[in-house]
Amino acid sequence: MYTVTLRFVPGGPRVMGQWEQEESADRCFLDWVGLYGSLPTVTISLCEVAPDGRERVIRPWPQVPAV
Repeated sequence: MYTVTLRFVPGGPRVMGQWEQEESADRCFLDWVGLYGSLPTVTISLCEVAPDGRERVIRPWPQVPAV
């Protein structure tokens, strides 16, 4: 399963969606980045959820610089 989570302020309430297909979740992630990504405090994440409930971030916004 895949989730996309949107927060307008760090630690604030979240808007979240879940999908079975990564492509569908990725489309939502890109839509939300386009709609809300220019707001200064917004965070958006696309995560893969393992059967045991652990989440792995696939794509964060804002993007984390490579080290």
